[in-house]
Amino acid sequence: MNKKLTGFLLALGLVLSPVAGHTQQKDTASADSGKGLDRMSKELDLSADQRSKVEAILETEKSKVEAIFNEERQKLQAVQQGTRASLEGVLTPEQMSKLDQKMRENAKNAPKKK
Repeated sequence: MNKKLTGFLLALGLVLSPVAGHTQQKDTASADSGKGLDRMSKELDLSADQRSKVEAILETEKSKVEAIFNEERQKLQAVQQGTRASLEGVLTPEQMSKLDQKMRENAKNAPKKK
């Protein structure tokens, strides 16, 4: 049973990690996209007009991608809430407390994405 619980915790941790990771990466992504546009401008020798049009295209794409991530994040959160509710129906309050503690430890020890 302990191995099953550990496996479940690891799987749950993997599900939770991408949601948290995406939020932390948003600020870094903004800075990187500016550098990427600068590099693209230089490498492709874009005119000022082309650069502004490319920037607008990339901003539109960024908005669309962000909307998809937000939608998926909401779906994941709904699944996680359902899982938690189901677990609360099976586990004792002490077991839920231990599970919560393990999940916090797993999240804290999870490798950070670059």
